[in-house]
Amino acid sequence: MSLDWHILPSAIVLKVSGKDARRYLNSRLSNDLRAAQPGDAVRAAALTAQGRVEGLFTVFVQPSDTFYLACDAGPREEVVAALKRFIVADRVAVEDLSSQASLVHIAAETSQAAALLQSVGGELLGAAACARVSEKGSDCLLLGASHQQLSDSLRAQLREPLSSDEYRLRRLKYGLPVFPDEVNGETILTEAGLYEAVSFTKGCYVGQEVLERSDAIGKLPRALELIRLSGTTAPQPGTAITSSSGEAFGKTVSAAVDAAQGATFLFALLRTGKYGVGDKVGCAGMEGEIVQRRLTGRETGR
Repeated sequence: MSLDWHILPSAIVLKVSGKDARRYLNSRLSNDLRAAQPGDAVRAAALTAQGRVEGLFTVFVQPSDTFYLACDAGPREEVVAALKRFIVADRVAVEDLSSQASLVHIAAETSQAAALLQSVGGELLGAAACARVSEKGSDCLLLGASHQQLSDSLRAQLREPLSSDEYRLRRLKYGLPVFPDEVNGETILTEAGLYEAVSFTKGCYVGQEVLERSDAIGKLPRALELIRLSGTTAPQPGTAITSSSGEAFGKTVSAAVDAAQGATFLFALLRTGKYGVGDKVGCAGMEGEIVQRRLTGRETGR
């Protein structure tokens, strides 16, 4: 079988349990967990009061109000501390199980991805639809199976995994921003177009006012966009993006080189109202254009 796959080597996996776990997570995270059932997977972020992202998670819901939170990567101690910051008298336990868990992406529907992992061993905690490198994709969380066990099993069933560089390039070309590379303390979820991780109806949570205000305004001051440049030099984060007239109206956030196509793909934060998809831009001595990117939820105005 020929399917792309990649183990996220630096994933942070946390178990949140206790009598107040659901209530606490619902007030701490950006999405609605009140009606989530065992087997569900919900995208949600821990935010600062200013709406900045401190951790972006897939929440795998288990029986007895137990939740496993998987974050792609990031500063582990800071992410854990951010999630626990508002626990006071709450009956909530947070355990870091990162060393015992594996988060793997498989370019397949969730049912097929889950079936491929049955022979690995350990406990499959869930499979969440997540298109990272192609139209179909699933993030699967396993507990008690080492990366080596998982890798050996998938190699036998599929093919060699995407390398870290291949995965990063494919992800950027497909237009999926992740924490902490593009979504972090410098951005808010609506700027990144990650509306699937936001609830505008559940009520109060940390950072809610900022996201509610950005949604009510209807047009953000800036947005995360995808750019394709002709050339194979990856600009450093913060490098200016200029219009065809030479006006600087944004900055590079992350980049990956496609040597085969002689191109560089990058995410950039751009001032809205200054551009449209297809517009010509310049960056680090290279020329290119803004390309349409996949948005996970409602599209924002430019």
